[in-house]
Amino acid sequence: MTCGNCFKMSCSDESEGLIPKEYIDYDFAEDALDFEVQLAESLEVRFTQALEEPLGIGSHIVCTGTPSADLPWFSINLCCGEEGSEGGEEGDVAVHFNVRVPQQYVVRNTRRRARWGPEETTAYRLFPFKVDRPFTLEILVDEKETLWAVDGAHYCSYAHRTPSVFAARAVRVSGVRDATLNVRKCDAYPMLASPPPEVPLRSSVSEVGMAGEGADGAEGAWRANIIATLPDGVPDGHQLVVEGRIRGLLHSITLDLLDEAREWPRPQLVLHAAVRAYDRPQLAAQLVVLNAWLGAWGTERRQRTARLVPGQVVTLRVMRTAEGWSLYCDDALLGEMEARAALQPRAVRLRGDLTPTRLVVTPAPDVGGPTTPVTPT
Repeated sequence: MTCGNCFKMSCSDESEGLIPKEYIDYDFAEDALDFEVQLAESLEVRFTQALEEPLGIGSHIVCTGTPSADLPWFSINLCCGEEGSEGGEEGDVAVHFNVRVPQQYVVRNTRRRARWGPEETTAYRLFPFKVDRPFTLEILVDEKETLWAVDGAHYCSYAHRTPSVFAARAVRVSGVRDATLNVRKCDAYPMLASPPPEVPLRSSVSEVGMAGEGADGAEGAWRANIIATLPDGVPDGHQLVVEGRIRGLLHSITLDLLDEAREWPRPQLVLHAAVRAYDRPQLAAQLVVLNAWLGAWGTERRQRTARLVPGQVVTLRVMRTAEGWSLYCDDALLGEMEARAALQPRAVRLRGDLTPTRLVVTPAPDVGGPTTPVTPT
């Protein structure tokens, strides 16, 4: 089966405006029939586990299985009815997590009164599922959303809709023959996450890492959407330097300084710095938002000061002074925010369209005071 979207619409001046012959001959009706057959086969293979007690904040669902070539789609549903009841197979679904392996994306949705809502497909990492490769999916229920991790790495979040997951009565897995389910409470998410890498403290940006470290850390340690620890924090007069490449399609970049290296329970955000290229992108400069989350969001500082170009290599610097924080990109000041808590950040989280190649903490060259680095602890 070939997807009609994959045909190349190349043409010369003579053929401009003509539809390629392979497009004319393509049988869309047959493609749609294959779609329906595969969907029906996937739905016939299902496993349902009733919930012994309602889901609550901290509920943790672990699902394992292996996608197969003959069942290319599978789904995990948090259902608001039992199998065979009015709210069962055709009833309300609080969260529908539908993995489409051939198309390589995941759809999240909610069904209420036999109607589906708007689909969500964005994620924090590339499509992680492959045919014949086992997976472990973690679902964490929070106050306002569910968090989803694949093989120990956070994948996406999904805000509660109506009906909420707190009304779910069963978990149903469709399209996975060897599916297993385990429902329990947890203290941290993701449970299967590997230890985060450490951001080193160096005397200058140009100082290379230790022998065998690669680029200031274990070889290949830096990746997109990463959480890394700051063993020495970011002392006064120092800066966190992030070098990396912007993706070809720029949507947003977020840098958070956290008090703990974790996704959940929610850490305090000593600094939240975001570049939003999707907010009125026709303007000459992109929106920069600075804030802090200390049990609740504070007042945003917003300015249009970023001029990031997709595909380019950039250097972001977060500088700490006695007054607060300053954010730079390639020596251009993007914004400043006062310190809102006497907290030393112990981790950094990068999300969005920046793939880092190096993270390091160094003295800030343009800040007065001592220029010698703090002794690592």
